[in-house]
Amino acid sequence: MPHPIYLTKSDLKTARSCTTKLHYKKLGYPTVDRVDGYTRILADGNFIISKIAHLLYPEGIYISANLNSDEHIAEAVQETIAQLQKENVILFEPVLYAGYKLARADILVKQGDRIEIIEIRSKGFDSNTHEDLVKYRNLSLFRNKRTGKVGGEWRYIIEDVAYQVGILQEMLAEHLPDRKFEIAPYLLAPDRAKTTAIDNLASYFQIQRQFTPRNSFSKFNGVIVNFTGDIQELEKDQFLTKVSIETEVAELVEATIASAQKYLGYLLERSSEIFAPISKGCKGCEYRASDRDPRDGFKECWGDLADVENHVLELYQMGRIGTHEAPLVNELIQQKKVSMFDVPLDELNDYTYSHRQLIQIEYTQKNKEWISEHLPQIVKQVEYPIHFIDFETSRMAIPYRAGMQTYEQVAFQWSCHTITEPDATPIQTEWLNLENTFPNFQFAESLMECIGDRGTILTWATHENSVLRDIYYQMQAYDYQNPQLQTWLANTAKLGTKGKSHLVDMNALTLKHYFHPLMKGRTSLKCVLPAVWKTNSYLHEIPYFKEYYRDLDGKTMSPYDVLPQLQIGDRIQVVNEGAGAMLAYQDLMFGENRDLGRDLGLDNQVMRSQWKELLYQYCRLDTMAMVIIWTHWQNLCRAVL
Repeated sequence: MPHPIYLTKSDLKTARSCTTKLHYKKLGYPTVDRVDGYTRILADGNFIISKIAHLLYPEGIYISANLNSDEHIAEAVQETIAQLQKENVILFEPVLYAGYKLARADILVKQGDRIEIIEIRSKGFDSNTHEDLVKYRNLSLFRNKRTGKVGGEWRYIIEDVAYQVGILQEMLAEHLPDRKFEIAPYLLAPDRAKTTAIDNLASYFQIQRQFTPRNSFSKFNGVIVNFTGDIQELEKDQFLTKVSIETEVAELVEATIASAQKYLGYLLERSSEIFAPISKGCKGCEYRASDRDPRDGFKECWGDLADVENHVLELYQMGRIGTHEAPLVNELIQQKKVSMFDVPLDELNDYTYSHRQLIQIEYTQKNKEWISEHLPQIVKQVEYPIHFIDFETSRMAIPYRAGMQTYEQVAFQWSCHTITEPDATPIQTEWLNLENTFPNFQFAESLMECIGDRGTILTWATHENSVLRDIYYQMQAYDYQNPQLQTWLANTAKLGTKGKSHLVDMNALTLKHYFHPLMKGRTSLKCVLPAVWKTNSYLHEIPYFKEYYRDLDGKTMSPYDVLPQLQIGDRIQVVNEGAGAMLAYQDLMFGENRDLGRDLGLDNQVMRSQWKELLYQYCRLDTMAMVIIWTHWQNLCRAVL
């Protein structure tokens, strides 16, 4: 049976970013660097927010659909139309389809000739700011403050709803031509201006995996969300806000449907126009070969140009060379000059970025590391003890405790390696909370006890400063009394636009003072550590680094790739990046792993201790990675002093 041709909301979003991606998506090409749907949606709380929204409409009827054939699409459309012929009805995920355009509305509420389309989003919405903009500036959170047009971070959501409204209008005109309907679109989202009155709200939800048809396009695809709390209490609580987006949607419907028709034309006519010219935007293309599927969209677009070494797409901030309207890199790509060495050096004249670009080009050609003339003095002046710290945190859509707001910072883990004096062995200390309590104040108190007021605190990027700043203000908001902690936080973190952080950012130091050819144009810890580790074998012999050395077919592996896996339940698990740590924590709080041990007849405490070890070993490596890089910097600096 041939696969039906249609254009969904996500297809439209893909096509707007790159029409060639739409081609690859429809052919089922593999993608990389994508988190699977379960963990991605679990991360942003959309499952639970959607479940709450459904609970608020207890009379809702779910439209079940597997949209893998024209016949099944027609059946789902007929069921939706049949329901819409009722005088009053509430539908969950009705199928909207017209002229090959396909969408599922989250909630549709029909009362007589009035139809509400309610879009459920887990993205935080601030009703106070929105109302002030409407009242005092004749604007809204959904509009650009300068132009007044729909724009900014909410535009893609408004476009999604506009697409649904446009399809519904066509669908009603085709199937119910004698009726005139008013369509009113709304957004339902967690409100940052509200708090919950329900303590441990997330604990009343549990997410379980299930098999569902791949082409159902349901927000609950692959999961069942169970709620064990009091529905009446949930209805009274209401930390979600329902806000009209009628004027914003009306502004975008015509253009959105016109775009959809253009992309559908490409698909239906198999037009060559679907293939967009290659450009700097291809750098982030996710259509790359996988272990299971050799098809590579990026390479098909770029041909032999994809395999050029020292690629121009790897040059630091390459898109900023030239003007915004006509980036020089695009011009070079059209000329098939795609090595970073093809970039004219006299074009690198932007004060903000050009120094780093010139360093990258020069030292990539030399295949040598580079340190600035200032790094030796910076390293020499660092005061001991040196504390290398890393935090694991989460921001959940569900308020953590009664009286709290949505998306508040939750700090659940820290690791610290301390070097007390030059050439001393690093001392590792760590803390992790896996209890169903708000951990932030105990997190900060334990860190303060570990670090104290002496020495230098090193981090990678500014996340740790942001976390300590948030905890400082949370102490005031929740009247948490610990004057010593409050003083320590104020003296350690930068709290506002003024003042200075006492945390030293190694990422910023890298950007200004260190380069390795294997880093290419990046400075993240996951790029710098492998570059240093793979090319400096003396580090492998240092006793406290040895556990991270592994050789595979003559190549030194990244320490992140050698972290041990554990068999937990019926799956092999590993945590080797920050998003995975956050997801593991959230899953232990309200995901299927919360009760997995009991479900499998195993000791749940044993399973939780296994997850605890996975989280410990990942966070521990993050701080040890900084120690490895710092040790190498010291070695480089000694050679020039």
